[in-house]
Amino acid sequence: MDVKFRACTEADLPIVQNYVLSLYSKDPSGMEMTPKKIQNTFEEFILRPEKGRIIVFDIDKTVVGYAILVFFWSNEFGGDVIEVDELFVQEDYRNRGIGKIFFQWLQETWHSKAVALALQTTPTNKRAMAFYQRLGFSLSKNFHLIKVIKPQEQQE
Repeated sequence: MDVKFRACTEADLPIVQNYVLSLYSKDPSGMEMTPKKIQNTFEEFILRPEKGRIIVFDIDKTVVGYAILVFFWSNEFGGDVIEVDELFVQEDYRNRGIGKIFFQWLQETWHSKAVALALQTTPTNKRAMAFYQRLGFSLSKNFHLIKVIKPQEQQE
């Protein structure tokens, strides 16, 4: 399969927005997703690429998936960590190795800048958990906690 990974462009945004909304409807995280939030993420990464990227998965000039990457420094790991904030492959293209190819590409492309990859999955998404574990991800010893300090309606 000839899949290419590239930065999301403004022209890609409508399909990426559909994929993001699909991800949140099928594997809810408890947070509401809106097109405005997706637009804000795209604009933030255009203005500040050191913070992250939206990567699209392209097969024959068709966007079949995306990933949102967020970069941060970790004292614990002694370097930059890439958080795979979201990962989605369109249903018709699943089980074809695209996710595995993406993680290989990610490591090859960003290996000089990152010491670790991190990600989260909802506890009910057993297929995703099994996939990530096959790729070498393991549960962290630490719990991931979050405190929302700005109500969602103020984020619009």
